[in-house]
Amino acid sequence: MTMSVQSRYQSYVSDQRQFFDELITEDWDSYKSELWDQTRRFEIAELFKLIQPRTIIDIGCGVGFHDQEMAKYPFVTLVDAIDPSVASIEKAEQHFPHPKVTRWVGGFDELSSNKKYDLAISFQVFEHLNEPERYLLKMTEIVSPEGYVAIVMPNRTRLSNALRRLRGLEPELLDVMHFREYSVSQTYDIGKKCGLTPFASFGYGLHGHKHIDRLSWSTRLKLGRLLPSLAHGICVILKN
Repeated sequence: MTMSVQSRYQSYVSDQRQFFDELITEDWDSYKSELWDQTRRFEIAELFKLIQPRTIIDIGCGVGFHDQEMAKYPFVTLVDAIDPSVASIEKAEQHFPHPKVTRWVGGFDELSSNKKYDLAISFQVFEHLNEPERYLLKMTEIVSPEGYVAIVMPNRTRLSNALRRLRGLEPELLDVMHFREYSVSQTYDIGKKCGLTPFASFGYGLHGHKHIDRLSWSTRLKLGRLLPSLAHGICVILKN
């Protein structure tokens, strides 16, 4: 279902604070989804099979579901979370509080390099950025030596775009507010330019064909894990 706020925006804007303030405020009932919450839990569970960070910074934390979910893991001692949207932080504090989580309004440029984290992570943020290199360079400053940067985002080579290519069509962005979408290899290349080392990646979710879309949500999540190049979403992990 198309959200009413999204329909008002016809082209990309670099400063998306107003967009997300409106989205969270006006379309909250549509924005929150049990199926997508299942996806978010899956993202974190698969990530934490690969790394077990004690301290985490979530960049662009949105309404805070991921923060609360990560904080539930016993090896996690602290989750800091930042977002430029005032409405998002207010919703996060209202709906997803946790004693290990501290949230505030701001952008990633404002983060101090004096505080280091085991993991800097973003969920559905990287594709919105028009200067991804600047973002990753900042992450290298706030992640501890031997720490990690994780990027969870749509997969440019997902099934729907693979089917488009077979028809001679260009890949399609999922959202007008996405500046660009990336594959795993493209993200690794950007990370290497910023001094980060490729560590691991995984896919999740498979959507975009009528026969697949009939399957249960949990089955499709696992199929994306088995077929990462066609997965709807990917998590790319880079090492500092």
